[in-house]
Amino acid sequence: MEKNRNLIRAKNLTLLKNFLFKKGQALKSEMAKETGLSVVTINSLSKQLLEEGVIFDGGEIKPAIGRPATLYHFNYDQKHYLLLSIQETIQHQVRKLIIVGKVVNLAGEVKAEQTLPFADLSLPNLMTKMQTFLNLSTKIDQVGLSFPGKIAEGIVLSSWENQFDQWKIAEAFAKVSPLPLHIQNDAHLLTVGATILYDLAKEETIVGIFYPENSMPGISIYANGHLLEGGRNLAGEAKFLPHLIGTPPAVTKECRMHSLLEIIAIYNVVIAPETFVISAGALDQKSFIHQIEQSPILTRQINVPKFLFVEDFQVALTTGLRWLVMQEDIYRL
Repeated sequence: MEKNRNLIRAKNLTLLKNFLFKKGQALKSEMAKETGLSVVTINSLSKQLLEEGVIFDGGEIKPAIGRPATLYHFNYDQKHYLLLSIQETIQHQVRKLIIVGKVVNLAGEVKAEQTLPFADLSLPNLMTKMQTFLNLSTKIDQVGLSFPGKIAEGIVLSSWENQFDQWKIAEAFAKVSPLPLHIQNDAHLLTVGATILYDLAKEETIVGIFYPENSMPGISIYANGHLLEGGRNLAGEAKFLPHLIGTPPAVTKECRMHSLLEIIAIYNVVIAPETFVISAGALDQKSFIHQIEQSPILTRQINVPKFLFVEDFQVALTTGLRWLVMQEDIYRL
């Protein structure tokens, strides 16, 4: 009997926490109305949440009707995450890597941030950089890393210019910090982040294409709220497509546009998504849509998808990283 009561209380706590996480602030009457829990239950649960620091007293307010009531605020600073992304940048027409780091709270508010050059592409140097980012805050609970490559069983199998192949990043990080580390492919995180920002239905099948300038594309399949990563997590490693394997990255807009159209034509048949999410740097959207409408292949295909464009790369990637580190939490994006 006691066990059942504890299970019910835990379930009710999760329900109330998620409501407050999404709402931000609420009166007890609003908590009861929106969760369907009784006032007596809300009184008991809110007392516990106050003691645990999940919510805090925001003072009394005077509603239009009735007595003054206490407004409770959700404490978004109860958890902090370190979000790291290894990104390519072009400096003086030379491709280089940087690491962008942000410490954010549950609301995604940036508490600290820093960008570091990543010239020495060695695992020890990556650990040194990650330690530098860890020093940004003493309140970090988990770490998320956006990575330009694919990892299976802890070993990098494919990566940017093959520079990280065979690295064991998680194993090395465990020697630096006891914090949980979550690593995911950059194209995957960009796609998931965009679906959250665009509020796309979880039931949709979405193909995301990340095609940076002067680099190889990455492809993601996100269906029913889950990433399809394939055997050894290699699904979407576009540099192995027939028209790209063994070739250098496209250096002109025309070549990149042609390659992008080929990728879309393939995935529009194989996956038949409702939506393509495209992030391709300085891609001219009007010209791209015109090319789609004039394509002798795409115009003959029966699936007619929507096309959405990532307007802010960093915001979409950061949102994807937040999704990554919060997957196992009761609070989810």
